[in-house]
Amino acid sequence: MISRRHLVFIALASFICIFIAAATVANGDYKAIAYDLSVGFIVSAIFYWIVVYLPESNRKEIIHSGLKEQYDSFRRSCISNFLILSNSQSYPHKDALLDQEEFKRYFKNNNEKGENRWDAVANGLQANEFYLREIVYELRMLNDEIRFIRSTLNIKDIEVYEFLGRLSREIVRMESTTQDYDDIKSFCRFLWEIFTGWNWVSGYSKTNLIQEMLGRAK
Repeated sequence: MISRRHLVFIALASFICIFIAAATVANGDYKAIAYDLSVGFIVSAIFYWIVVYLPESNRKEIIHSGLKEQYDSFRRSCISNFLILSNSQSYPHKDALLDQEEFKRYFKNNNEKGENRWDAVANGLQANEFYLREIVYELRMLNDEIRFIRSTLNIKDIEVYEFLGRLSREIVRMESTTQDYDDIKSFCRFLWEIFTGWNWVSGYSKTNLIQEMLGRAK
């Protein structure tokens, strides 16, 4: 898309050209100038719409849709792993766990063995490197999309841009997670924040902040 500086330059250049044309018109034939300018403007607008605006708008929509799909895929994949790690594969409505309140309610409670489900997830990650690597992989794929959209789209909302930057940096930290107890504890805290909307400043959020920010990343 054309930057604001270029738009200002084009506007100034247009006014200068109009002034020159008006000052040098023969026999005061201003109607001819107005007609030529109107036709030129219409042709230019159509050309810009077809050649620049529509392709750029479609490209942005595709990139934005790709990020939302990757975030959704990340959550679904992680939830499947969480259910396995917490011995809760029998849960019949996995999509319901995409809701922050339902996720918090379900994983705060105990499984059929009497274990707290989220504690079981942490213990499973510490004991089984395969599932740890699976979740780290999903985080890495999500971060690739975040980095791509931050570098490709001209995100005008500074709050969104900075939020995605912080999330990206935090994911990079999590990528080096090992099966060490403290590492797993920090890793699970980060995942809990993502899936329940928890933060240390305001507690549990009623809205999915990440989803909201991704929706505003345009």
